[in-house]
Amino acid sequence: MTPAGHLSVSYISGRSIKNISLSAVLIGAVMPDLDFVFIFFDWFNQVHRVLTHNLIFVLFFSITGFLAAPKERKKAVCLGLFTGGILHLLIDSVMDNNPSNGIGIAFLWPISNDFFSPFNLLEVQHKFGWNEPFKMFRSLLPTMLYEVPFYLAALFLFLRQKAARVSPHVS
Repeated sequence: MTPAGHLSVSYISGRSIKNISLSAVLIGAVMPDLDFVFIFFDWFNQVHRVLTHNLIFVLFFSITGFLAAPKERKKAVCLGLFTGGILHLLIDSVMDNNPSNGIGIAFLWPISNDFFSPFNLLEVQHKFGWNEPFKMFRSLLPTMLYEVPFYLAALFLFLRQKAARVSPHVS
């Protein structure tokens, strides 16, 4: 899923959970893709969906957020980061079309190198890497079609909230 897709799903989910930091949910939603800092290295395909797409990374990042947050926001920030991160992992585990390092995510890495994917919504493409950006972009088009309803739902919720602030009579 693209970053916009992860943000949309997390925004919708975060809006439905009380006592959670929506900002932290959105940050948590994109943090597993921190591994993209390595995109220009030849070995990127071997680490993508491994180093940062696992439960230990999400827990570590959530605990770090807990420690860094102001006292009155610790629980909301930690829960938000964890929620966004887990949503990201779950989505990526079922939407993967690049088998260059396995289908799904390395959910229990470094304890296990096995990839987790309960099912896959996307057709697996031939093996290619991020060093072929046009092929990768072309492979993202089907993914983006899955994302459109989430974009629209998130936009609807955002605009509805904005309208409610302007006119308190809108529910």
